[in-house]
Amino acid sequence: MKLRTTLVAATAAVGISAFALTAHAVVTAAWTVESYSQFDQGDASSAIINSLGEVRPGWETSRVAIESDAIWASVRLSDGSILLGADSKGSILRVTGKDSKKLLSIDGAIAVVALTQAPDGTVYAATMPGNKLYRIDVAGGKATAVATLPAKDVETIWSLGVAGNGTVYAGVGPSGKVFSIAGATVKEVFATGDKRVTALTVDTKANAVWFGTSERALVFRHDVKSGTTRAVADFAGNEISAIALAPARGGVIVAANDLQDPPTGPGKNPSAVEAGEKPNALKGQAAKTPEAGSKPGADKDSPSVTDIGRRGAKKGKGALFHVTEDGRMKQVHALTQTYFTAVTLDADGTIYAAAADKGRVYQIDSEQTVATAFDVDERAVSQLLWDGKTLVFATDDAAALYRAGGRATKASYVSDVLDAKSASNYGRLTYQAAGSVVMETRTGNTAKPGPGWSEWQALSGDAATGPAALGGRGGKIASPAGRYLQFRAALRDEKATLRRVSLYYVAQNNATTIEDITIEPASKETLPTLKDLAGKSRSPLLRVKWKIDNQDSDETTYTLDVRRDGESNWRSLATGKTPLTSTSWEWNTETFPDGWYRLRVSSSDAGVNSPDRAMTASFMSALFAIDNQRPSIEALRIDGNKASAKASDAISIITEMAYSIDDAPWQLGASADGIFDDTNESLRIDMPANLAKGTHTLALRVADAAGNIGATSTTFVTK
Repeated sequence: MKLRTTLVAATAAVGISAFALTAHAVVTAAWTVESYSQFDQGDASSAIINSLGEVRPGWETSRVAIESDAIWASVRLSDGSILLGADSKGSILRVTGKDSKKLLSIDGAIAVVALTQAPDGTVYAATMPGNKLYRIDVAGGKATAVATLPAKDVETIWSLGVAGNGTVYAGVGPSGKVFSIAGATVKEVFATGDKRVTALTVDTKANAVWFGTSERALVFRHDVKSGTTRAVADFAGNEISAIALAPARGGVIVAANDLQDPPTGPGKNPSAVEAGEKPNALKGQAAKTPEAGSKPGADKDSPSVTDIGRRGAKKGKGALFHVTEDGRMKQVHALTQTYFTAVTLDADGTIYAAAADKGRVYQIDSEQTVATAFDVDERAVSQLLWDGKTLVFATDDAAALYRAGGRATKASYVSDVLDAKSASNYGRLTYQAAGSVVMETRTGNTAKPGPGWSEWQALSGDAATGPAALGGRGGKIASPAGRYLQFRAALRDEKATLRRVSLYYVAQNNATTIEDITIEPASKETLPTLKDLAGKSRSPLLRVKWKIDNQDSDETTYTLDVRRDGESNWRSLATGKTPLTSTSWEWNTETFPDGWYRLRVSSSDAGVNSPDRAMTASFMSALFAIDNQRPSIEALRIDGNKASAKASDAISIITEMAYSIDDAPWQLGASADGIFDDTNESLRIDMPANLAKGTHTLALRVADAAGNIGATSTTFVTK
């Protein structure tokens, strides 16, 4: 949830405080939860959160376990029982009330993948594989083949529908054709040019058949009276998984998916051929993917799929479109991490769409408001049915059938944890609500709620505020002071709705503490005695840096003081005309005598806090040296093929020596004991044995730990 930090500026007559946003911590802060993404950070129990940022009671559900792994098809009978086409050796299961029983199995079938019911109650089924249409005797538990489709065109009948006159329409693969079956007469209706007809529905009032395909994701409408078929939609994906009539809206709702690993079968599919031959060809209507986290189904994380061989376990994305007879299309929802498997609508035109991952059913009303209506433990929801009063849906992977009941009577919402950054006193909590909503809060000083937190407490004086039409309510938070806070809303009736929640608090001010100080030369050369710049003065600038802990992000100013070792008074350093707000500073030390010092950094947040709340803190550095004097070289003498000298410095150890004979390139030398580790060092140089007779010059340079360079030279004669 988003933490909004605000400054109280004024109070209006109706008691609504006005705020000016600021980038730093202030006296009064506000925490507001109002969008879907913010509410979604909390936990809704038997409640739904819609895309408008509203929390409402969900539905009670009853569950019936099914002895199968996957459910491929479903149909509701007039007595209210449900037939399910399963993958358990071509079985049809019947669910009546809380009982599930196997009705029959069809020999040679892997799964029953299509079911439909005629107006006279006759049930038809089709299998994978198989080119036969079966009539199901529900009472007798028998399946009878009533038609055989051409084997050259049909390996599997993927979809079925029945017209008002009893004619059955079958969508098949791999020819991508639609056939009509009237009695024993089988007739080809249309060839889509695609691989499979994966979705089909019959509009009995308009006497039309809608069907969609895989692998080019095409949608067609066949007019039964005229016998003509027209393509009405072309999508950028590769599968139409469901088509549902939308009488209240006109046209149909189409689930168009873009699967990463579509079933291609042998040879190249039409999409691959077209992509190779015409790479710039139009791709069809593409889905507009919502911003991650902005609404239900716009998930930020990828689904956890470990077995991509399971039905519905393929990776992909899906979108829902409203498609009309004349080809107009409007996207109504889209998923970012998975795809749609089934769609149905209620009498008011509310859409229910099942997802292939996370066990979810989404609800989209006529205003395009989206909610996760159901979220069950099973991974995939494969079938949806609207039985006239409520929703029925089936799941895959530990198959089950769910029936939705009335609104949940114990719906609640618990917010994410507010971290006020320090112990805080809490004021009012205001919220917008309808129906019966009861708000409570609790506080604690541990990031995870648990032992040691306060008990849930109702607001003190919870009552309506502002215009009644806005549904504003609020009261004083009764929970004790603490760093962390949660609120909880109990939704007590079916009209209960929770919207925008704001609460106000004053956090304990924390000083900006200094945790460490680093002091080092602003610039330092490596092996300075070998460089041509060694004769120039070393820079007296020191770079001072300090690490801080600013828990409440207060705008902080800093002052610096210095004290020489052995002295009692601190000397203030002038850091400029404006207050120092950065955590580093370059200090020119040339006006300070050489010696050992300590530096103190002090912080203050007085600029953004009232005098009674302002805090200061200080931190003192370890001893450090100011050393701007060059080391000295004395007693330089040459004795045969040996040269020696004494180097010393008052503050810093000698770290390096180099020499040059007759302006030759400089080369490093050594101390007498082979290590530079003291402020006084004896130097030793082995002179070249092949020096020519005559006068020569020996030049020496030494460097101390502060980077100061001392130099000397002498002449000598070789005989």
